[in-house]
Amino acid sequence: MAHTLFKQILTTRLPTRFYGPSEIDGLKDLRDAGYIKVAFSPPQGAAAPCATVHEVTNLGRAAARYFGSAYGPHPDSPSDAFVLSSRHHPAG
Repeated sequence: MAHTLFKQILTTRLPTRFYGPSEIDGLKDLRDAGYIKVAFSPPQGAAAPCATVHEVTNLGRAAARYFGSAYGPHPDSPSDAFVLSSRHHPAG
């Protein structure tokens, strides 16, 4: 479910809102993985809870590229270019 939801987020203009309980659970998983920045609104009265996705993080964009998502940002796009720091420096 979270994978399908992530693909949906990648193709949607942000910010975007979600209302379904299963979607909100999936958003919590994506947030915990570090892929998105999301704000959760508590239910008010009879209104259902709501979640607003504000951003796909650098890690989320990297995951989309790594896992070959056709829906994710492409590495040749200058606006999506970033560098991940690496602590591993192989001996040459």
